[in-house]
Amino acid sequence: MAENLTAPMNDDNVIDTQSLLFGFLSEYAQQNRFSVTFNRQIKKAGDNAMCIPMNIRPDDIYFTVAGLREAKLNGVALGSEYVEGVMEQLNHKSVEVEACGFCDTIIVKNKELYGELASGRAICSVLKQNNVSKLAILGSGKLAKSIMMHIQSSGIKELVLLNDRIESCMTLMQEHTKDLEGISVDIDRTVENEEIDLSSFDGFINASPAEPNLSKINKDTVLIDLKRKSNFEEYAAVYSANFIDNEKYSKVLVKINYDIWKKGL
Repeated sequence: MAENLTAPMNDDNVIDTQSLLFGFLSEYAQQNRFSVTFNRQIKKAGDNAMCIPMNIRPDDIYFTVAGLREAKLNGVALGSEYVEGVMEQLNHKSVEVEACGFCDTIIVKNKELYGELASGRAICSVLKQNNVSKLAILGSGKLAKSIMMHIQSSGIKELVLLNDRIESCMTLMQEHTKDLEGISVDIDRTVENEEIDLSSFDGFINASPAEPNLSKINKDTVLIDLKRKSNFEEYAAVYSANFIDNEKYSKVLVKINYDIWKKGL
C-alpha cells in the first residue's frame, strides 16, 4: 500500500480502498490533538491517509493491540499511558525500543507488529525549532534515554541532568557518551519538592513522574512535559514561558510518526 502515499486526498476526508489508515490509541484519544493535527497536515500534503482517534480503556488495550494484526490499520500511535504495556505484544522492536524499554508507535505489516519510538525525536525537534541552547532534564529513565539517542539533532550546547539519584545520571551519561559528544554535560542533585532554579536555562524537560517546583523561569523558556496533566501551563502563564502543550507538540509528533510509518510500510 505504500505506493499510494501521494494519491490525492478526498476534500471531504472520505477514505477509499487505497487509503492508508492509522489510529491513535489512548484512554482520552478524542481530547488529544494528535488525530486532528495529523488529518490536517495530511490533507494539506495531498496524501491519501487518515488517522482515527480511538478511546481505549486500560482493560481493553491488550486485546485492541492484539487485534491490530487482523485490522485494516497500517499503524497506530499510543497515548503515554500505554507505551510500556504493549512491549510483550510486539513481534519486532527497533534498536531504540529495545534500549529504552517502551514503544509509542507501531507499524502493522504482514500481520506483524513492529515497535518504534517517536518521542525522543519529536522532543529534540522541538528543541531545535526553538533554538534551545542550555537544557535541563529532570529524570534519567526511559524517556530521558530516548532523548539522549537524538540529542545531537537538537542543537543544544549545554545539558544538565537533574535527579535525586546521582548514580542514575552517571549511568545515563556513560551509556550515551557518543551521543553526547560536543555537548557540555553536568549533573545536579535535586530532591522532591525542592525548587528548581531555571534562571540559567532556556529549556527544561520533565522526564519524570513528578510535578516539579520551578522558580526563576526566564521569558520564552521552553517547558516540556508529556503528561496529560501538567503544572507547566501555570508556570508559563506566570513567567511568560513557552509551554509546549499538546497542540504544539502534536504538530511535531505527527510528522515524526508519519515518517516512521511511511518508512516502515
